[in-house]
This record gives sequence, structure tokens and C-alpha cells, in this order.
Amino acid sequence: MEEVSFSRDYFIEMDVRDREAYELAKEWFDEVVFTKKLVLEGSPDWGSLKEEIKSLRETYGKVALLVVTKKPSLIREVKNRNPKALIYVHGGDMRVNRFALEAGVDALISPWLGRKDPGFDHILARIAARRNVAIGFSLAPLLTANPYERVQLLRFMTKTWQLVDKYSVPRFITSSAESRWEVRSPRDLMSLGINLGMEIPQARASLNFYPRRILSKLK
Repeated sequence: MEEVSFSRDYFIEMDVRDREAYELAKEWFDEVVFTKKLVLEGSPDWGSLKEEIKSLRETYGKVALLVVTKKPSLIREVKNRNPKALIYVHGGDMRVNRFALEAGVDALISPWLGRKDPGFDHILARIAARRNVAIGFSLAPLLTANPYERVQLLRFMTKTWQLVDKYSVPRFITSSAESRWEVRSPRDLMSLGINLGMEIPQARASLNFYPRRILSKLK
């Protein structure tokens, strides 16, 4: 069934990690989420982080925290602090992937990163659907991969999309740009989705309907 409930001409970039990249993305997208990468080996300084998020919200409006950690308990800690930002988790470690979904973060970005498999299976798809956690399909790793790695990444992303589609998991397509050179237009991101097996309405929904639903949590 075709997904509707969204304007065809409204596009949202959910993950941009650099000021210049943000400014360029704003020229192409109706809304852009600025993402702060938060690499954690232990608890952060919550006072400083709260002030930084406040400053980022004043500058960029919509902000996400990308939690990068090998310690699943830190994901729960960040979420429980309710930092007035979307909570993304950097995928790859299977324990982290599962815990992020069970904790009900806003999105798990690229669960296949650094793996020899997609890092996402039927069990995790069911958890993601039940907990309403989006899967972020990120273009950035493809830009720096060698030809063999690119084929593997696309294969893992395609398998993940098949599960996301089967279990009606929320999702979005993003550049995850860390420089202005990695920013891509809505058309380019839609093309990635179509290459993974999405129909055109599904690719559009991954830049519109599902991102809007996720952003509604910030209101």
C-alpha cells in the first residue's frame, strides 16, 4: 500500500554533523537536523552537555545526539537524561544495536557498520517496530568505501531494507554529512533508497513522512 500523508515537495535531512554541511543542506531541504557526535566511554559532564545542546538548539533549531559507545548502559543513561534532542545511536556492535532498539532511542544509524553482516535481523526488526525506533540509511560510508566494501555495504543495506519494509519499521535516508562535500540533494538520497529496493513513494516517505513523525517528538 502506498504511503501517503506527506507533501511531495517537502524534504527533511535528519543527520548533518558539520556547520558548513548544515548551511548547504538548508539550501536543498525544508528542514535539517544538526547532529552532535557524542563519543562515550563513561558518563559525560551533564552540565556542560546540557549547555552545549541549549546553544546548538538556539543556533540550529532541531538537534540530535549521535551516541557512539561500546557500553550499552550509557545509551540508557543518555536517554533517561532527556536532553531535549533526538537520540541516535551509531550502529555496528550487535549488543549496542539491540540495546539501542530495546531502549527506544529515536534512531539506530547504519547497524551494519564495520560488520560482516547487516547487524539487523528479524528479531531486531520486530523490536524496532514495537519500540518505534527508526533505522537510518546513511550514504556517507559509501562515499569512502572501496569498490568491494561498497558492494558489501549495499548488500547489507538492501537486506536491512527488506526487513524494515516487512515489519513496517520507521526509517529515514540521510547523508550523515561530516563536511559540505558529503551533502547530497533529496534526489540523490531518493536514488539511494531506490537502489536498495524502495519504490519511489517509499523513498519519498523516507525523506518526509517518517522524518516528520520523528521530529514531532521534539515538540
